Amino acid sequence: MDKERIDGLLWEHMIAAASQYLENRKSIVDALNVFPVPDGDTGTNMSLTMQSAARAMLREESGHFGVKAEAMAQGALLGARGNSGVITSQILSGFASTCRTMETIDGSVFCEAMKKGVEAAYQAVMKPVEGTILTVSKAAAQGAQTALETGETRIDSLIEAARVSALKALELTPTMLPILKQAGVVDAGGQGFLYILEGFLACLRGEVLEAAADLSAAAPVLASGTSIEDMVVEDHMDSGDIQFAYCTEFVVKDREGRIDLNQVRDYLNTLGDCVLVVGTPSICKVHVHTNTPGKALDYVTPMGTLHKMKIDNMREEYEKKSRVESKKIGLISVACGPGIEEILKSLGVHKIVTGGQTMNPSTQDFVEAINNLPAREIIILPNNSNIIMAANQAARVSDRIVHIVPTKTIPQGIGALLAFNEEETGAENTRKMETAAQQIITIEVTYAVRDANYEDQQITKGETLGLVNGKLALTASGPHEAVQQLVREQLKEEHELVTIYYGEDVCKEEAEALAGQLAEQFDWVDFEIHYGGQPLYFYLISIE
Repeated sequence: MDKERIDGLLWEHMIAAASQYLENRKSIVDALNVFPVPDGDTGTNMSLTMQSAARAMLREESGHFGVKAEAMAQGALLGARGNSGVITSQILSGFASTCRTMETIDGSVFCEAMKKGVEAAYQAVMKPVEGTILTVSKAAAQGAQTALETGETRIDSLIEAARVSALKALELTPTMLPILKQAGVVDAGGQGFLYILEGFLACLRGEVLEAAADLSAAAPVLASGTSIEDMVVEDHMDSGDIQFAYCTEFVVKDREGRIDLNQVRDYLNTLGDCVLVVGTPSICKVHVHTNTPGKALDYVTPMGTLHKMKIDNMREEYEKKSRVESKKIGLISVACGPGIEEILKSLGVHKIVTGGQTMNPSTQDFVEAINNLPAREIIILPNNSNIIMAANQAARVSDRIVHIVPTKTIPQGIGALLAFNEEETGAENTRKMETAAQQIITIEVTYAVRDANYEDQQITKGETLGLVNGKLALTASGPHEAVQQLVREQLKEEHELVTIYYGEDVCKEEAEALAGQLAEQFDWVDFEIHYGGQPLYFYLISIE
């Protein structure tokens, strides 16, 4: 495709194609992660972020480039997951800022937009590190600009020049970061960015389907910028004012493409209000407020198969919100595991955002949690180093006063909550909670999800790993051996309490036996044991 200008529709196809291209290769990117612990991997996070950008563009009917680019940026910002996803979203946001008013763009504008995207990404990172996606994206922008200055005007040729420069920079990342060289890999985020460029080219050359079918099934963004999931009862509304009690959502799929969206929409309007039916005849997402959710489900069942069904009692949700109303500070915490969630709630957390090692929550997840708390100020505990950037991004786009306590582990989050004082301001609490979190020594015991060479140590898939404050401390033959050795190494005479949270793959008797053995060895310390139920991590341990 010989293009010197691109409009919004072509850009939409390019983003959708790049999203699909990256999705098909995300496992390759995930495998490049140097640290082999089970966590939200780079390829997965970047893919989910790109999918969110593509879905947002599909919901925007205009073919105006600037309008499509703004939708892309908003979708990426809200859908960003993990540090790599947030950086990707910043690149797309900076790109969009250059061409908001333009109906089409040429090669010159494209190169300037790439440059602005890179600048936005660098600004979003507190301490930019070369040898990462930042370096690769900067090289891509410079490659495109050099081609432009030599007289190239076709968009595909500029992207090809960007790809070549990005590839050269990617191959050099191991020389910039010793940890990559030791592992014998290139930077995962940089590889993901290269795939995005290759997806653009594949689209322009007609080598990739324009969009993935499932992209059409996303939650629509309303005129206010709020998605379906944000449609909650207004703060001033009394529960008695809620005419239709059940917020009902589901996805309908039919391989033959026989779903009549208008027919579904018309029927649901007879059952309630806030009706939204979006998607295609093959797959659509439905939302309705009704007193008879069963009728809505019965009506669409003959049309196809039902998926992702969700029915919430809005009167009950209102009552929960009302109980929080009197609090001036709302507490949000990330957690995964029924026991951990209950512990956090018992310590005063008002809203749990599900996620952590298994799946990093998106910026949108945090925005929704913020919007569902009527408190004047919000404090967020990310409890994972790969989630902090998404939480910070949510704070920036929210119209509330949002504070982030940069907790990197669940034990740090619990330690921070113990320092919370509802009589003090959000800023005062944030300072004290961060100080309290830093006093906690966290031990995590998990397993390697892939073979890896990390810090000159050969790690075998399935091997038990012991981490101290997020850093690999040892490998062991089993979880109990790892705990015994790590506790022995980390305990000091001044320590008074060790708290053990056992995961879903550990039975209570095993955990109790382990705690008993430790108590006999270290009799000056109190040992507590709690069911955490966390997946993937056998034990989370707090020393204080």
